[in-house]
Amino acid sequence: MEVVFLFLNLIVAETSYEVVKLPISYKAKQFTCEKAFKQNVVVKKNKDYKPNNNQPVDLVMYKDKPVFAYYCKDKKGNFIK
Repeated sequence: MEVVFLFLNLIVAETSYEVVKLPISYKAKQFTCEKAFKQNVVVKKNKDYKPNNNQPVDLVMYKDKPVFAYYCKDKKGNFIK
């Protein structure tokens, strides 16, 4: 088993965010960053959405906080797909 890290950038307030680092274990050639991302977040309907209000229809959430970006790195700190 190999270990990589999934980093989630979460909105915590209108002008601030936090980065969460999650260790992900996987077997060789089965890992993609997108797959790890989809397995660790939840997509919810945006209750504030209305046509033409510049709100997204869906929100990607991690522990009830909106996710606005993600990326993965290996144990050496190299970015991976």
